[in-house]
Amino acid sequence: MNAKHSFLTPCSMSILNTVSSEAKIRSLVRKTVFAGRVRCPSCSSSKVRRIECRFWCRKCRRKFSLTSASWLIGMKLSYRQFWILLVCFQRKYTLPAASELAGVSIPTARRWYRKFQYNIPRTEAKPLSGEVEIDEAFVGRRRYGNQRIVIGALERRTGRIALQIIPNRAQETTDIFILQNINQKETTVYTDCFSSYRGIDLFFGYRHETCNHSQYIFGPTNRIEAVWSAFKRWIRRSWQQVKACYLADFVREFEARTNEPELFESPLNYLKKSLICSISFT
Repeated sequence: MNAKHSFLTPCSMSILNTVSSEAKIRSLVRKTVFAGRVRCPSCSSSKVRRIECRFWCRKCRRKFSLTSASWLIGMKLSYRQFWILLVCFQRKYTLPAASELAGVSIPTARRWYRKFQYNIPRTEAKPLSGEVEIDEAFVGRRRYGNQRIVIGALERRTGRIALQIIPNRAQETTDIFILQNINQKETTVYTDCFSSYRGIDLFFGYRHETCNHSQYIFGPTNRIEAVWSAFKRWIRRSWQQVKACYLADFVREFEARTNEPELFESPLNYLKKSLICSISFT
């Protein structure tokens, strides 16, 4: 690609210097998938024989490969390309930059970004407590029928967030979100003056404070407003746009990036929690 059409900067090019060799990455993936010892993903037997790049279980007589024993099944990339794309995903590089660094097409980079996104480990989050800010945001363009409502809560003490797509802003909808994600004991909830939040102190026992956005008073909800700004800026930068059918995955990824930043510090951190022997033979 000509330099004038390149999406790379000297900083992004430095990724290539940090990526290990094909054999080293393959070894790291193998140790991660099998937790050090190769076991058959069908019967969990350790009586496995290696035949070139595949494995054969002497107990159930099944053949399997390193990729078929995890969500990497069907991977046609080299391990080095796979590693580069994962680093780019973690560092929030744009799709054109990731495709150029890995030497793949933009549709391929997008497909793998979505695969990384889908396989972010799911963990049970603890309810937010203490001082919690709540607000909603409209994501997407209404004129194209692509707009959805996302409600969010932020715990001031830790910065943890809880996000959820909701069908409407009715009181019963917001009440369900609040009760599912916010501890009712000794919690102060900060919201705007929207009618759906009225009564949460009387009915649920929260301490409730409000601010009037129509009068340009945003102080008590400043941090959750900043979350929406960061969320929309991240979507525009990394994905350019978001379709409504993929919004749930974007919401979950952004929530994980905020609550579990260690997952995105290195590829190995991500793989240790997401790569498991999940293949089942029929």
